Amino acid sequence: MMLIESLLELCRQSGVKLRTAESCTAGGVAAAIASVSGASDVLDRGWITYSNQAKMDELGVSENDLQHDGAVSQTVVEAMALGGSGDHIVCVALSGIAGPSGGSKEKPVGTVWIAVAYGSNDVQSHCYHFKGERSDVQQQAVKQALEDCWSMCSKQGKKWSVHEDA
Repeated sequence: MMLIESLLELCRQSGVKLRTAESCTAGGVAAAIASVSGASDVLDRGWITYSNQAKMDELGVSENDLQHDGAVSQTVVEAMALGGSGDHIVCVALSGIAGPSGGSKEKPVGTVWIAVAYGSNDVQSHCYHFKGERSDVQQQAVKQALEDCWSMCSKQGKKWSVHEDA
């Protein structure tokens, strides 16, 4: 079974909805999920929050975090994921530098932070360094975000099952 189908099935069995909060992938994760027939019973919504203002307005990211750590940071991507998650809702968030411009010594082109949150306080995040052209970085980020989302849902699956039975 392919990754997306497996993710959707896991969410269906657990009664969990998916949301995306994307910057550098500009909706690529939501599009990948929606490309599978029947995804509408799991995919709830997605945000493309390319600008800092959108991150603040739509997901509740603090201006202080954006100014202090920058949009491509653990703090901001975790706030994006938590801002989009909720009860029985997993949100995967991405913010990165797809290139070819915009990179720095500290955050080179290909740097992408991905966070996955469930509920109001369970969040996991990782920083990745992808290689290639802009579209390559975006495609790798989408694939990694789906894998990270599956990992979180798989980890949470037993807890959800116990919660559903209680």
